[in-house]
Amino acid sequence: MKILVTGGLGYVGAHTVTELQNSGFEVIVIDNLSNSSEAVLEGITAITGVTPVFENLDLRKKERVAAFFRNHNDITGVIHFAAFKAVGESVKKPLLYYENNINALVYLLRELLKHNIHRFIFSSSCTVYGTADRLPLTEDSPLNPPTSPYGSTKQTGERIISDSCAAAPDFKAIALRYFNPVGAHESARIGESPLGEPQNLVPVIIRTALGLQTQFSVFGNDYPTADGTCIRDYIHVTDVAKAHVMALKR
Repeated sequence: MKILVTGGLGYVGAHTVTELQNSGFEVIVIDNLSNSSEAVLEGITAITGVTPVFENLDLRKKERVAAFFRNHNDITGVIHFAAFKAVGESVKKPLLYYENNINALVYLLRELLKHNIHRFIFSSSCTVYGTADRLPLTEDSPLNPPTSPYGSTKQTGERIISDSCAAAPDFKAIALRYFNPVGAHESARIGESPLGEPQNLVPVIIRTALGLQTQFSVFGNDYPTADGTCIRDYIHVTDVAKAHVMALKR
């Protein structure tokens, strides 16, 4: 099977490409390198012994997206990671997030349906649950209003995918709503290496430990915990990657 991975040089994307290639899949990666680097390809190659086909492509350019699928007409499945993901930034720049995360998804789905590509895995987020009414969360938990534009793009994205499945019964999709991925591949050849200022917890902690920034701030002091600070759930990035491969095989 030939699998397209969008955003495949990003943090979770690169680990998923690695798991796919180690599982025997042929992989094509597209990424616009807005928060990643082609150097990640070297790490993937070192781990798997195979360099995936790579194309620098912005999914917001619908003409280029259409041309890509005309040139690659043997793709059998797609894992879609390409999206902006910083919650705080989405509050400051909501239109940027709607333009990127929603438009890109629509242009991508249009081409998948046109070319009869019926297997689709969507990288969603726990943010679709909004402020949960009760814990623990399950797939059947209600989706409350998201607390950020980023969460809104993921919730809207899931609705768009669901409507697409209803309109095209052969089109099969799975959305994975995971929490905060952390860690790196055991080889240390790929990991979380954001461009610019990091937004996620672990890179910020590392920068503070290395003296690259002066302090690490913990926000909130009135949560119902022993010290008043919040509790967050984390999952190792390799486990997230393996979950995407398992979903693709269903």
